[in-house]
Amino acid sequence: MSDTAAGSAEPTPADASPADATRAALEDLLDLLDLQRTDDDADTFRGKGSGFDEFGLYGGHVLAQAVVAAQRTTDRRAGQERLLNSVHAVFLRGGDGMADVDYTVERVRDGRAFCTRRTQAHQFDRLIFELMATFHVPETGRVSIDCPMPEGVAPPESLPTYQECIAQVGPIFGEQWSYMTRPVEYRLAHAPWAPTGPSPRGGIDYWFRVPRRLPDDPAVHEAVIAYMSDDCLADNVIVPYGVTWLDEGIHVVSLDHAMWFHAPARADEWIYCEQRPLTAGGNRGTAQARFWQHGRLVATAVQEALARL
Repeated sequence: MSDTAAGSAEPTPADASPADATRAALEDLLDLLDLQRTDDDADTFRGKGSGFDEFGLYGGHVLAQAVVAAQRTTDRRAGQERLLNSVHAVFLRGGDGMADVDYTVERVRDGRAFCTRRTQAHQFDRLIFELMATFHVPETGRVSIDCPMPEGVAPPESLPTYQECIAQVGPIFGEQWSYMTRPVEYRLAHAPWAPTGPSPRGGIDYWFRVPRRLPDDPAVHEAVIAYMSDDCLADNVIVPYGVTWLDEGIHVVSLDHAMWFHAPARADEWIYCEQRPLTAGGNRGTAQARFWQHGRLVATAVQEALARL
């Protein structure tokens, strides 16, 4: 699975502004997340491929679509809705960005406070991905611990966009992946391809938000944030070596991905993502991402990747 964020596969008109192109890419993403039920009597769905063939199917693409498939089988009525609180996913085979993806959901358990869903993704009758997702009816209680946002983080408006950084370093992820339009406003605080370089922790830090107001439905925001949670995460394992996954002799693929949603968040308001490598050895590495909004930690993701240098 490639771990650089997908964007619009449609060509951008030459006279389109960057803002217009980002909005168009967002509409493409929302279309990808609008799964179609394939059997009225079963929890089966179909999602579109990315339309890219250069590096297969972006992991966040199949992750987000699998989340949507699971969401479609849970109670989302106002006052009773179950919000996504965790995902545990395994990337089993590389996906084909040019093909649709078929999803099957198993209703593992429906409890009073939690429900659990297993989603499997297939292409060409082959299992490529599996996800376990849990959903929780919101509760209140005495337990409250927060992890403060790092100090000294520059505001997003003061930081370069992804496109500005790539314009300086060139197509380090290949022509298609480097120059396609992202579906989010994306401001880089630290990265090997940003003027500041990697963070002091050897990681990648950035802000993101979608370019327009989204519906208030929490499911939409959960899916978009899940989609972005895979962005660049595996790259952190090779950042200390000064290479990218396009360099000769480099092989990096996501193996599994876990994520916890600590509090509701909106994908149309700025989210700060701090990534770092945790450990590596035996050609496997683990990286962490933490997401803050309005100073509150709203999500955490951890991913293991195969990294052969």
